[in-house]
Amino acid sequence: MSPETDSDDPGASAIWRFLRVTVLVLVVLLVAFLAGGGWYFSGQIHADGLEVKPYADENNLVLTPGPRSTVSIEVSDATEQTMLAAPSTFGITWDGGYGQVSGPVVKAHGDVVVRHFVVLAGVPPEKDSTANLEVAAFPDDPRFSLGLTASEVEVKAPLGTFPAWFVPGQTSPQDTWAVLVHGKGGNRAEMYRMGRDTVAGGLPTLDITYRNDEGLPNDPSELYQFGRTEWRDLAAAVDYAAAHGAKRVVLGASSMGGGIVASYLRHRKAGEGPEVVGLVLDSPMLDFGETVRFGASQLEVPVLGHVPGVLTWSAQALAAQRYDLDWDALDYLSDTSWLTMPALVFHGTADTTVPISTSRDLAAQHSSAVTLVVTKGAEHVRSWNADPAGYDTAMKQFLDDL
Repeated sequence: MSPETDSDDPGASAIWRFLRVTVLVLVVLLVAFLAGGGWYFSGQIHADGLEVKPYADENNLVLTPGPRSTVSIEVSDATEQTMLAAPSTFGITWDGGYGQVSGPVVKAHGDVVVRHFVVLAGVPPEKDSTANLEVAAFPDDPRFSLGLTASEVEVKAPLGTFPAWFVPGQTSPQDTWAVLVHGKGGNRAEMYRMGRDTVAGGLPTLDITYRNDEGLPNDPSELYQFGRTEWRDLAAAVDYAAAHGAKRVVLGASSMGGGIVASYLRHRKAGEGPEVVGLVLDSPMLDFGETVRFGASQLEVPVLGHVPGVLTWSAQALAAQRYDLDWDALDYLSDTSWLTMPALVFHGTADTTVPISTSRDLAAQHSSAVTLVVTKGAEHVRSWNADPAGYDTAMKQFLDDL
């Protein structure tokens, strides 16, 4: 008689059938979870990263002028409460005027903070004026930050004629220019903080616009491309500088502008155009995929807590199909052969948008070329705001060394 097998045991067979069905159900549920959750979060990648939209003014502040160049600020937004509770420099705009708060906090109580305050443009705020907080810290008119010689010029780019602010240099010969590139959804005012230092250093300075900026032609994809197409507009600006006497250029950029600069250098042919002699990057977005994963790691979802890595992977895979994303093309850290010149990089330790690890990676790969300035407690593109004097000193030293 042959030994009894599991198949001869009705109970064992039932258990095996149950296990097979359970595994199948779990697999189906996992696939559904990855597909459904991935589809949802790929949509969030579009909404938060790719969709072309300007940043809206929130007008979360209520101002009341105080004695001895102070202002009392009532803040309703928790993020802006944190910003104003730190001894940082920010711009404040209200109907008819623009001001700047700076220095240590004078007083804080509940939702109200008192800061040192100066009016930079327009008329002083009236009591209970609603206002908006601005990281850019200077009025849109560049004459208030870059000097009275600032004027607007036109750069012929592939999609049309794009405006740029230009400030003549004070050095002789004037053949080393600075070309500045703002970040996603921003505008030229974002670069005034850096531009003040290039102008002070005597460099002719070109503060540019590019596709998808408000009021300008959009990319054919109708999406931000994180350097994949915008580099052509930077190339046009460098060509403009060359046509007006530039033999060397220093490229400055913030956030996504860093990806545009990296992409431009990646596509630039050897010996083409003016020599790029230096880079200044502020919170540069050098790996969009890593930036997305970093953002997902900070999200919390019901039951699961933080977003699982496998769900982020699914979202990125679906986003690649839905929005024609080439994640490898948007990773400027896997191959950094584009960095052949000295670079000054600012990054805050509290950056919740672009991980500081990406700037540390760049510095580690090019330790002899990259000077990394880590600003303790600074959020995204706020190293100048947190420490204007330290930022300006680092800029001056870097430009002098060039």
